Amino acid sequence: MVVIGVCGITGAQGGAIADLFLKNNHKVIGITRNIHSDKSLKLLEKDVKLRIGDFDNVESLHDIFNGCDVVFVVTNFWEHMDSKREFQQAKNIIDSAFKSNVNHIVWSTLEDTRDYNDSIEFIGNYKVPHFDEKGMVSKYLNGLNINSTHLYTSFFYENLINLMKLKKDDDGVRRLCLPMNDSILPLVSVLDIAKMTDYVVNNKLYGNVGVASEHLKVSEMANILTDVLNEPVEYVSVPATTYRQFGFPGCNDLGNMFEFKDVHNKDFCQKRNMDDVRCRINPIDFKTWCVQNKDYL
Repeated sequence: MVVIGVCGITGAQGGAIADLFLKNNHKVIGITRNIHSDKSLKLLEKDVKLRIGDFDNVESLHDIFNGCDVVFVVTNFWEHMDSKREFQQAKNIIDSAFKSNVNHIVWSTLEDTRDYNDSIEFIGNYKVPHFDEKGMVSKYLNGLNINSTHLYTSFFYENLINLMKLKKDDDGVRRLCLPMNDSILPLVSVLDIAKMTDYVVNNKLYGNVGVASEHLKVSEMANILTDVLNEPVEYVSVPATTYRQFGFPGCNDLGNMFEFKDVHNKDFCQKRNMDDVRCRINPIDFKTWCVQNKDYL
């Protein structure tokens, strides 16, 4: 039996990991700021052990991972949209796990896009704010004497049922507007993130590990959505400069993110190589996921 401490226990990644590790008869310790919330109460019913901790308050994390073999670390940039704060939160968590003599840290991460040469415009000190400080955390973690897995994630399927849910335009067509040209977009289900976490923990796989469920062009995604929904879904390739002017919070960040994935498509996809993924887990393809989640799309 593995004892895993899970950050973001009430979120998508943490929740999926908790469910899978419980199913496999492991012990799950979840870190949350509020053990009385509805989500926390549901976790307690599943036999998750909850401990109160605030990622911004390093003192609240003292000894919080005692007894854990593994800690899954994830931070939520979109909760506050502050890159420096995200770095500090991750550092607080990792330092606490290190001091508790945890055997293995699994860090849900992304690239520091500033390490790549291109003409993508900076947003202050960042190219892609919600990527870059995660990359800085990876560098910090590599400097510690601890077994660590850097889990490089992909565009979530689940974005299409929450943050990027497609609404019908006046003509009845749903349009997926992204600045990806004809490039490939690695996609992932949070369930496959959980399966890969389970794999790297059980097999003591350290270093950089990519996770994706499928690689598709956005036009292929639109075709699959059209088939599953039996309604028209179109891909509209827009320039990154246009996307950055859409006006919603974070459009600059996301515009740069998609531009980065487009410009550095080969490298980005290779880091999430599907041959490597399929050697480790059985990923769920996009069409199957869409069928399973049709009522929410």
